[in-house]
Amino acid sequence: MRNRTWVWLGVMGVLATGCSSARKAPPLYGGTTTLPTAANESGSAVVLPFVVRDVSDDETYGYSEKNPIRVGGGRSAGVRNQLRYLNALKGPQGQAVTYERKASCCPFRTRRGVVDNSALLDVYAVTWTGNPTPVTLYLNMYRGGKLLAPRGFTGAQ
Repeated sequence: MRNRTWVWLGVMGVLATGCSSARKAPPLYGGTTTLPTAANESGSAVVLPFVVRDVSDDETYGYSEKNPIRVGGGRSAGVRNQLRYLNALKGPQGQAVTYERKASCCPFRTRRGVVDNSALLDVYAVTWTGNPTPVTLYLNMYRGGKLLAPRGFTGAQ
């Protein structure tokens, strides 16, 4: 009887472990996010875009880790806010853009951070029809601010 109990507990443990490991969470840092052009032609069918009406006067806005685009949202909604922002961007003549998350970089301190009050910026490569060379944009999901399109872009309205 005792051996059956241990066997039963062993089987239950394997089943419980198998169920929890079957669902893999996305990596905290790293990986890529690519959105095909078709999903962004009139905003996104996946994540509704923000409304971005104005273009920044600052030529470093979004192009520098020292002046990232502040989409906010933190750990709970930061990734969604990044997608909403990128889905709102358009090329200079209103072309749909595609983007791919390239990396996380540039550690900084914030009380909204993930570990030890630190966080990272996310780096995206953005391109559109007629621009074969991707443009690198830096996004900060831990701090919000007025959303503007970087110079060379327009916004969905």
